[in-house]
Amino acid sequence: MSYSVIVCDDSRFARQQLIRGLPAGLAREVLSACQGEEALQLLRAGKGELLFLDLNMPGLDGYQVLEAIRDEGLNVLVIVVSGDIQAQAHQRILELGALAFLQKPLNNSQLLHLLEQFGLMPAITDALIAPPLTSPHDFAPVSYQESLQEIVNIAMGQAARQLADLLNLFIHLPIPKVQLCTSHRLHRQVEEWLEMPGNMVVSQGFVGSSIAGECLIHFAEQDISRIAPLLGFNEQDELDRKSLLIELSSMLAGTLLLGLSDLLGLRFSRSHPALISLGSDSILAQQEQAQKILSVSLTYTIPAQQISCTLLLLLTDTSLSALERRLSLIAE
Repeated sequence: MSYSVIVCDDSRFARQQLIRGLPAGLAREVLSACQGEEALQLLRAGKGELLFLDLNMPGLDGYQVLEAIRDEGLNVLVIVVSGDIQAQAHQRILELGALAFLQKPLNNSQLLHLLEQFGLMPAITDALIAPPLTSPHDFAPVSYQESLQEIVNIAMGQAARQLADLLNLFIHLPIPKVQLCTSHRLHRQVEEWLEMPGNMVVSQGFVGSSIAGECLIHFAEQDISRIAPLLGFNEQDELDRKSLLIELSSMLAGTLLLGLSDLLGLRFSRSHPALISLGSDSILAQQEQAQKILSVSLTYTIPAQQISCTLLLLLTDTSLSALERRLSLIAE
């Protein structure tokens, strides 16, 4: 048996990878949706028997799509494919009626095993049918910014799982924002952070295979006060405050950079995380004359405790050509 398949993900890079991984004969047609509302519109129109659904999307996220499917009684099998690998995320999607969860980056062997497990693999004779109908737009070239956004999204999920396990709390994941910025604009952003009383910024540099950059993690004073007791630190003790931020930053930046390097197929050497001040000799400061720095910004949020911290991943202007080559190989 073959199915009408919907692939819902805001990342064109992720949609392409998933569609390419579908076994022959599984889909008689493949429909794409880049937002949750678009997927629901297809389902309400009677399209789609099998839905591959991302969680972290603008507009309606994957959880809200699952809630709408349940509340409206829409008849579709849902497999969630996400970089959010927190145990609470997995449990929540199953409670909302998803059939199963697959972790990004998608492993084709795991996909095939899952389809076999639920009796969704096509018969051998079905595999001889014509390739499924797909939109030409799905296989248009993906920019290196789109590819970077998706792999940062995956690496970000790995870092969030560590933090969630440490605090035993659910971490809300953002959609990474990728853009080219001037060094002046980024300097001004860091200055604004540091000019606020009690705010702190931790820097960790990295370099590998002609790619160099820096992770900056910003903590506002109120967030430091809220997170310190959760980890057994004395928020009033200045040494404890610094130790807390160094420890958290090392975990978040280190895990993200490790995931990023694995996905890019290289290894980063990392400096020790350190608190920075206005005018400090960070990598960003050394890029003062750079006209373009690739910036990836994301904010981790803990809704239950009203805690957030912002991470800026910065790549030097001399890294861009090497990064683009790496990403083009992944996208093929």
